[in-house]
Amino acid sequence: MLPKVVIFGRPNVGKSTLFNRLIKRKAAIVADTPGVTRDNKGLKTSFGKLEFLLFDTAGFDALDNKNELSKNILDKIKSILKDADIIIFMLDARSGIMPFDYSCADILRKVQCPILLVANKVESEVQKNQAYEALKLGYGEPLIISAEHGIGLGSLEENLSILMKKINKSDNVHKVNNDNFSIRLAIVGRPNSGKSTLTNTLLGSNTVLTGDKPGITRDSVMLDFKWKGQDIQLIDTAGMRKKSKVIDNIEKLSVKSAIDSVKYAQIVVLVLDCNEALSRQDLAIASHIIEEGRVLVIAANKWDVVIDKNEVRVALRNKLNQALSQLRGAHLVEISALNKTGIDNLMKESLLMYEKWNIKISTSRLNKWLNIIQQKNPPPLKSGRVIKIKYCTQISIRPPTFTFFTNLVGEFSDSYQRYLLNNIRDEFDLEGVPIRIIFKNTKNPYVKEV
Repeated sequence: MLPKVVIFGRPNVGKSTLFNRLIKRKAAIVADTPGVTRDNKGLKTSFGKLEFLLFDTAGFDALDNKNELSKNILDKIKSILKDADIIIFMLDARSGIMPFDYSCADILRKVQCPILLVANKVESEVQKNQAYEALKLGYGEPLIISAEHGIGLGSLEENLSILMKKINKSDNVHKVNNDNFSIRLAIVGRPNSGKSTLTNTLLGSNTVLTGDKPGITRDSVMLDFKWKGQDIQLIDTAGMRKKSKVIDNIEKLSVKSAIDSVKYAQIVVLVLDCNEALSRQDLAIASHIIEEGRVLVIAANKWDVVIDKNEVRVALRNKLNQALSQLRGAHLVEISALNKTGIDNLMKESLLMYEKWNIKISTSRLNKWLNIIQQKNPPPLKSGRVIKIKYCTQISIRPPTFTFFTNLVGEFSDSYQRYLLNNIRDEFDLEGVPIRIIFKNTKNPYVKEV
C-alpha cells in the first residue's frame, strides 16, 4: 500500500494551497476565508521520486464544541489522522502562533505516526524569524516553505523521503507505476440534487457531508474505491448554479472547482433531481461536459418518488435528445441514491461508455465505411466544384477524434458534418460518446514545397 500523508492545521494556514501545489493542479478550493475546505480529500500523487496518497483536511474551529458541523468535521479529521503514516502539521508564519495551533498540537499528541512541522507563508526574514516561535509547540524546528510561491519544496520532498524510509515503506518510494491506473469519475449537478448521497452510496460510508441545505459540499472531494475489481477515483463536486445566483465568493470558487473537476475527470455523472423540471442549468452543465470531450452519463435521481414514471422518462429523453443533439443518444439511468437502487446499472453504463470512449478503429475499417457512405450520399458541390474526401484516420481517443483529408477544407456544410458524425456513431456503436472530427487538406505530392 502507498503511504498516507495528511496535511493538518488550523484554518487558513495554506493547507489546500500546498495540496494543490503537490498534486500539480487546483483540486482544492483556496480563499482567504477560514474554513473554506469542508471535506477531506485523498489523492494519489507523485512528488519528485515519491509516490503516496495525499490528504487535505478541512479547516475547523477547534474551540467551537457547540457547533454540530465543527464536531462532525473534527471527528472525520481525527479518523484520517489515526490512519496516517505521516502528518504535515502546517502553521502560518505571517500570523504567528495562535491558540488554534496549540489545540491542533494537542490533537496530534495522541497520534503515533511521524509529524513534520511546516511553517508556511515565509517570504521574508521577518517571517522566517516568526516561524521559529513554532518551537514552543514541542515538535522541533519547523521546515520553512511558501506553498504559494513554491519555496522550500525541495526540502519538503527530502524530509518526506527520509520519513517514508523510516516507516519501512521504501518499496513505494520509487518511480511512479503507470501500469496501475484508476478511472476518474466526477459527480456533478445542481445543488441538493443528491450528488454527495450518491458518493456515499458508492463508497458504502458517510464520507462526504450531506444534508437538506443546498451547497453543503463546498469543495471537490476525491476518494478512491473499487468497483468489481476496477480502481476508481471518485470526485464529488460542489453544486453548480447559474452564475447570476452565485453571489458568495466561496460559492464562485466552488463552482469553478466543479468545472475544473470535469476537465480532470474521464467519466462525468450528471445527477438530476426528478422532482424538479429539467432546467437550462442542467443542460448547460451537460453541454459543458460534452464540449470537454468527457463521457457523460445522466443519473435521474430520486426515481423512487416519481409517480408517473413512463411520462417523466419519455419527457426527459425527448428533452435531452433535443437539447444535446451534438451527442445523440445521451445515456439516462434511473436511480435512487438514498435507497441504493439503480446503482449497479449506473456503474455498468459508466464503465461501458468508458470502453467506447477509448475505442481505436483501424484506418482500413474507417475507409471502407467512408467509401460506402460517400457513394450513398456524396458531399454537395460547392460553387460548382466537387468536394472529395480522400481518406479518413483516427488520430486520438478520449474522445475519439477523426481526421478527414479532403481537397477543399472549410467547404463542408453543417448538415454534411452531422451526416458523417451520425454515421460514425451508427457504424461503430458510439451512441452517446462525444466525437470530434477535423478536416485537413490533402497535399499534392507533385507540388514541390518552397
